[in-house]
Amino acid sequence: MEYSYHLMKIEDYDALYALWTSSPGVELSGADSRESIAAYLTRNPDQSFVCKAEGRIVGSLLCGNDGRRAYIHHTAVAQEHRRRGIARKLVRLALSIQRENGIQKCHLFIVNENETGKAFWREEGFMERQDIGIMSREL
Repeated sequence: MEYSYHLMKIEDYDALYALWTSSPGVELSGADSRESIAAYLTRNPDQSFVCKAEGRIVGSLLCGNDGRRAYIHHTAVAQEHRRRGIARKLVRLALSIQRENGIQKCHLFIVNENETGKAFWREEGFMERQDIGIMSREL
């Protein structure tokens, strides 16, 4: 099967949402509405990617930065397309753009119980932090 990689566009949203909701380990919230994703892509142009096979989105990686650090969200590959290097390629594309933007460090958010995801990210050179946590507040 031939895969192609493209910048994520808001026109991809319905397919992305379907991929995300069918991917174990990806948790969505109100911040993942079409409007919120459109705003994220506008603030972080040319930093998020999709993978397509036969015209259908089979992989995604949402990425952006705050000027200091990059952040990865919603890395997902459709079950039937896993173990083919898609996620690795998406990660490399996103991190390459961040380097070009002068960003020196990248963080990601992962569900604590997602052991498969943690193993993947470790293979990609990420390390789980024990010295910091995350706190959130609804606005």
